[in-house]
Amino acid sequence: MIIQRVSSTSNFITWFGSLLLLALFGWLGWLDYQRLQETDVLQKWALAFLVSELLLLLLLSDMQRVTRRLMREILQQQNTVYSEERKASALLTKIASQLPGMVFQFKLAPDGTASFPYCSDGIRDIYHLTPEQVKHSAQPVFSLIHPDDLQRVEDSISLSAQQLSLWKLDYRVRYSDGEVIWVTGRSVPELQSDGSVLWHGFISDITERKKIERLKDEFVSTVSHELRTPLTAISGAIGLLHGEVFGALPQQATQMTQLAQANVLKLQILINDLLDMDKLIAGKMQFDIQPQPLLPVIEKSLADNQSYARQYRVSYQLQVDDADLWVNIDSMRLQQVMANLLSNAAKFSPPDAAVTIKVQQQGQQAVVRVIDRGPGVSEAFKPYIFDQFSQADSSDIKSKGGTGLGLAISKQLMTRMQGEIGFHSEPGEGAEFYLLLPLISTADTTELTL
Repeated sequence: MIIQRVSSTSNFITWFGSLLLLALFGWLGWLDYQRLQETDVLQKWALAFLVSELLLLLLLSDMQRVTRRLMREILQQQNTVYSEERKASALLTKIASQLPGMVFQFKLAPDGTASFPYCSDGIRDIYHLTPEQVKHSAQPVFSLIHPDDLQRVEDSISLSAQQLSLWKLDYRVRYSDGEVIWVTGRSVPELQSDGSVLWHGFISDITERKKIERLKDEFVSTVSHELRTPLTAISGAIGLLHGEVFGALPQQATQMTQLAQANVLKLQILINDLLDMDKLIAGKMQFDIQPQPLLPVIEKSLADNQSYARQYRVSYQLQVDDADLWVNIDSMRLQQVMANLLSNAAKFSPPDAAVTIKVQQQGQQAVVRVIDRGPGVSEAFKPYIFDQFSQADSSDIKSKGGTGLGLAISKQLMTRMQGEIGFHSEPGEGAEFYLLLPLISTADTTELTL
């Protein structure tokens, strides 16, 4: 098509140029003839016209030849690129067909319209749709998202678009026949030149995983509740024996009851941690969040944990930069978080060491820092420190005891109180765990008490 257009244009230039040359040389020849009145003049200009016409034809012929060659090279390159694109597309389709779930591109236009420019055939398994059905509009997909999860999905997409941050979410899909499945999605956004945002990612079915997690949680909850009652009775009986309510015991029996009482206490702590985690995951834990001064809660936590620290010959040192910090918290839950941080700091500190607790203001947040002089957190363990049942592999650390749930529970509790928990540590140089809580002004607290 392009070559035909070039040929037509060349023919037009040839005829148009010939007419212009004929007119030009004819006019020049006539002027010269009028001046000299000789027929040789007309022959001279006619010869000049023929030579110019020949040069024009040769020039246009070369131009056509060069243009055709260039067009052929361009077409060959285009065919090569097209062939490579087809190969890449076929390869992507083969790879996507072997992956669980669906691979996709999701586009959010500046006007708010959404679509899936690309979807693998896995969309048939996830949404029971075809790639063609969502190519120009994502509405068929959104209509299948469970109503209880739809707003959460839309909010997460908006946040990812605003911050150009990773989109990651678990949500439910409900089919027309009432069947519900769980899926997980993960994608990376890119800002386009037209202002739209394009995500590249995948979605996979995690229904079986969710079922296993639910069965595990139900099992842990049931076992914990069933163990609590007999364990309380055993603890009471051992306490009576150890307290010599029924008379003095032989020394060996006293040592055995003391050992039994210590192990029963460990079991009670484990069961309480399991029940707390179960309640947090299920969203059933009750919170009594109220505006209150932070310092008295921290001071009470230190007083309650002094006896525990003395077991390890460790002392607590409180440093307060600002005593008038007010926060919205559940004081009992914050004391639970502090008890976990303080007990960990005492356990991992060397004898006769001091654990420093700092209460400070950082911008619009209150900060509580718990700093110990222990072995610190290894680089390999840092990514898992807030996971459930996570404990470092060191035999020395394991010997300190613990359920591996304390920090996981603390993270959940801080999140529910709109706060954060984190840490800084260098191996061999101790660790610093910190709590961040949004500040409220004293004026706000006065209004709330009126």
